[in-house]
Amino acid sequence: MQSALSLILAFIGYSVHSIGQAGQKIGLAYARRSWMVGAVIWILASMGTTVAAFLLLYAVSLGSVALVGAMGGSGLASLALFSHWVMKEPIGRRELAGVGVIFGAAAMIGAFHHAIKQVSFRPLVLFLFLAAVCAIYILAWVVLTRRHGSVGIVIAGFAGALGGVVPLFQKVSTSEYGRSHSLLELEFQSTGRFVVLIQRGAEILSNPYGLLWMGISIISMIIMQFSYRRDTAIRLMPAFAANYISVPVIGALICFGERLHPVQWTGIVLIVAGVFLLTLKKQGRQAEERTDRVSSHPGD
Repeated sequence: MQSALSLILAFIGYSVHSIGQAGQKIGLAYARRSWMVGAVIWILASMGTTVAAFLLLYAVSLGSVALVGAMGGSGLASLALFSHWVMKEPIGRRELAGVGVIFGAAAMIGAFHHAIKQVSFRPLVLFLFLAAVCAIYILAWVVLTRRHGSVGIVIAGFAGALGGVVPLFQKVSTSEYGRSHSLLELEFQSTGRFVVLIQRGAEILSNPYGLLWMGISIISMIIMQFSYRRDTAIRLMPAFAANYISVPVIGALICFGERLHPVQWTGIVLIVAGVFLLTLKKQGRQAEERTDRVSSHPGD
């Protein structure tokens, strides 16, 4: 039951996060014409991304890090439908196929869910994995810094990889091991359920692993801004999304010893394929032009 709930929360969390990011961009566009309206939209969207982060935190605490990370593609599928129904953006056959593949793959993964065994945490392996990810991408960034056609994709991949590391640290921060290293101790006279919830939340967010995943999330967002200066979003998003999905899956296998059913592996591959169907689209340039028009004339 917990594994199924974990997947449902992951789907909702990633969907809310992607739509919230789109809302932030809409708010910035409206701010050029009406600062107040743009600020309200941006704040509401940011609140959505914050809620999404805690939904994903809860999802990771209940189930497999690999499967929660793989569900990252569902956010792009939900965003495609949101853009079509709410923002009235055109959606082609390729995008519809991508949405269908992602949702079908998510259902496939959920159908073969199982209760995960007790995870053994190996902090040294987790930090070595993070160091390896950073070293590989920083080296590629330095080597390709003069190749403007490639470095943007590398930077976007780096941002996605760091975002993919976040669920690994979230898993540790919500565990008894992580909470035992909390830097903040709250003591209350009463022992009600609400008090226990506050204490548990303080332990999760104030231990070193909790602080790390929040810091890594911010760094990932900042690095992604650098990539936008080097290339178009249509070329960058596949690199970001592929790493955002694959890194937590690989990390969960290496750092936590998680194991997946062969059908679930098939589902993960299909989700990645669906992401590419959504992001490598012919309408990419038209969508960017439409975004530029909205930014220039948000009230039209």
